Order: sequence, then structure tokens, then C-alpha cells
Amino acid sequence: MNIDSLDPSIFDRTDRKTWLKLVERALKGKDFQETLVSQTDDGIAIEPLYERRSDCAPLSRKRADIPWTLTQRMDDPDVDRALRQLEDDLANGASGICIVSPQSASGFGTGTSVDTPAFAQRIADALSGKSISLRLDGFTNDATATLSTALKANPLTVIHLGLDAFSAGAAQADITGDIRRFSEQKLPGTIVNADGRAVHNAGGTEAQELAVMAASLAGHLRLLNDAGLSPEAALTAASLCLSADQNQFTTMAKIRAARLIFGRIAEVCGVSDPKPAHLFVETSYRMLTTLDPETNTLRNTIAVFAAGTGGADEIAVLPHSLAHGIPDPLARRLARNTQTILIAESHLDHVTDPAAGAGGIEALTDALAERAWEIFTGIERDGGLAKVIASGQLAAMVAEACASRSASPLLDPPCLP
Repeated sequence: MNIDSLDPSIFDRTDRKTWLKLVERALKGKDFQETLVSQTDDGIAIEPLYERRSDCAPLSRKRADIPWTLTQRMDDPDVDRALRQLEDDLANGASGICIVSPQSASGFGTGTSVDTPAFAQRIADALSGKSISLRLDGFTNDATATLSTALKANPLTVIHLGLDAFSAGAAQADITGDIRRFSEQKLPGTIVNADGRAVHNAGGTEAQELAVMAASLAGHLRLLNDAGLSPEAALTAASLCLSADQNQFTTMAKIRAARLIFGRIAEVCGVSDPKPAHLFVETSYRMLTTLDPETNTLRNTIAVFAAGTGGADEIAVLPHSLAHGIPDPLARRLARNTQTILIAESHLDHVTDPAAGAGGIEALTDALAERAWEIFTGIERDGGLAKVIASGQLAAMVAEACASRSASPLLDPPCLP
């Protein structure tokens, strides 16, 4: 057949009504909804076909003109080995470092302590003269202050302090004072984390993760306001944190929904044109399998693809062997190179929100944002995130979602115990 001889008008004759007739004939009496329409963990319907949207603005990264930050975890309890790993990461493509505390909910049995001024100074020396993004995860206020003081001499370092008033053992009164002190220092970066990752890794749904992120953001904005920051400055001082898993389209929609939620909260705060939020995304610990862990490299690749194209500003990949303990150098290298290849060879960073206008992802983005907003407003009605955590309501909600996932043979992998 000569393709050039085809009449191009034949491609304009198919519409949804015609397509549905063809589907009905192909299904031979089977129910369309039961056969072709699936659901997310939040009960959001996913249809097999959507029309393109023409009225959607792209939801871009904070800096769409540069690649997202390629962040490597620094989580080895052996200080000398951790510093050698830091040097290797910086020499081989990492543009960000996330130092994970042993007490962090994202430590997963690992962690590096920076409590001593001597160690903080060694890190500062290793970063001296380098343009780098540094993130702290789960540290005490004193340790954060120690490291930020040591880094003052390096103006090239962007630092995300990671204060979290809703983490285990945090004292909101102390954090308010630290927020005021750090804001006066005018460090480049962010001060607080609005973090939903623990909900994801405990088995929560995408909407639950987004809702807790939103509730954490609202709570931290109140603390930032108490510390004397304007609404615009308070929004800029917050970093959003989410997980990315192997479900590509759902992850992309979740990250895009986070930006919609951030914009809605900014509007409620009276900020009509806020700067885009800084969005940190870490690959899912929940999705890592302990059996044949090499398959986790494929899951991580899909997760990074989804996070990068979904609009993350900063991405960290959990090494594929993390579920077995402290990763070896090869696992760390593979985690780093997963991002390097997608940036340097696939050039994913060159495209701004490729999902914009795609009917399926736009519909899922909107539905996730709406469902998350419902859960978030419920948390606010119940007194805020701190009270919902203390009462056990949040744990019960997540446990119910986890149990539903574990009971389904179609959902892989199940959530962690």
C-alpha cells in the first residue's frame, strides 16, 4: 500500500461516539466500566481514552531553564566512608546532597550524624567553592544550626534546612524560634519541609500523601507567620516533599497536583501570583523489593522519569539495595547514574511539563488535587495535622489504605509493615 495515496480526511471521521460503538462490538456484551475502566487507590476512575485539553497551562519547575537538582543521599554512619562517598558523588555528577539523620523517618535504618562542630566543618570544607544544593533531613535544631554556621563561608551553597514541626519529637515552640533566627540569616534555600513521604511509605494513597503535605504546609505557614515572615516570604521558605514510585502516570499527576494545591493555599493566604514551590521528590522505599533487588533499578528509572517530567525541582534516588542495609558503592553509583543518563542523554530536563494538555493526566491531576483537598480540609477541621497525628486518626486512615492494598492481588508491591 502506498501511504501517500491515502485520503487524509479519513483520520477526521472518528469521534468518541464512534469509538464507543467499536468498543461495544469488541467487548461482545461485557460491561465497559468493569472491563476497561480501572481505579486508583483513592477510587479515582481511569478511563482508557481521553480527549486532549487545550486550555491547560504548563506546571513547570521553579527553574525551568536549568536541569532539576540531582541529589545523592549521604546516609552512611561511618563518617570517613560517608565523606569519601560525598567526594565521589560531587566528582561524578551530583548537584545536590541530602544528609539524612539516623532519626529521620526517611532514614530506613541508615543515617549520618552531623551533631559535632568538627564533622560539620569537614562537610563545609568538602563543599567549599562548589555550587551545590544541600538538604538536611531529620536533624535536631542544634545540629542544623551547627551546619548552617559552618556553611556561611560558602555563598555557592543553597541549603534546605528541613525543619519539620510535625516530625516525631519536634517541639513547635523551639522551631518557631529557630525559624525566626534562620530567616534573619537570609540563607539561600528553604527553612521548613512540608513532607508527605512518610504517609506514602507507610502505605497511604496518593491523595493522603498530598493532603498531609498540604496540612504540613499550612501548619508551617502559621509558624512562619508567628516568626514575622510575610505570606510571600513564608511560602518561599517552605519545601514540598513527596515520593515517586513505579506508577508513572499517577506519580506525574501527583507532582502536578502538588503545585495546584500549593497555588490554592497561596491564594487563601492572599498571594495571587506566588513563586513556584520548591518540590523535592525521593523515589519510593515502599516499592523496593528485597527479592531480586536488581529489579529495583527499573522501578527507580520509571520513578525518576515520572518525577522529572512531572516537574520536580530536586530528585533523590534510593539505591536499589537499600532494603538490605547500607548500600555499597555500586548501588550508590547506579542511583546517581539513573538521573545522569535521563538528564545528560535523554534530556528530559529540556521539556517543560510534557503532560500539559494530555487528557488522561490532566484529569488525574485534577481528581487527585480535589480528593487531597477534601482530606486536607478535614484535617484542618479536626484541629490541624499535629492533633490528627496525636489522636491516631492519621495512622488509622493510612493503615486502612495499607490493608486495602495488601488485600488486592493486583497491586504490587504491597506496603511495608
